[in-house]
Amino acid sequence: VIMSLWAQEDEAGREWMRALYRGRFTAGLSTADAVHEATRRLLQQRRETDRSTHPFYWAGFVAAGDWR
Repeated sequence: VIMSLWAQEDEAGREWMRALYRGRFTAGLSTADAVHEATRRLLQQRRETDRSTHPFYWAGFVAAGDWR
C-alpha cells in the first residue's frame, strides 16, 4: 500500500506519484527503492525550480506491507 500520512498539495503529490510509478514499473525498481527514488527526484526538482523543500511536500508518502 502506498499512502500519505497527511493531505498533500496536489502538484507535489502528482509529481511524486509519477516518479514512483516511473521507478517501479519503467525502471523495474523494488517498491522500497522506487519510494526512495521518487522522494529524491521530487526534492531535486523542487530545488532546481526554487520551490520549498519543506518536508510537508515529500515526507508524508510511505509504503507499507509485504511487497516482495
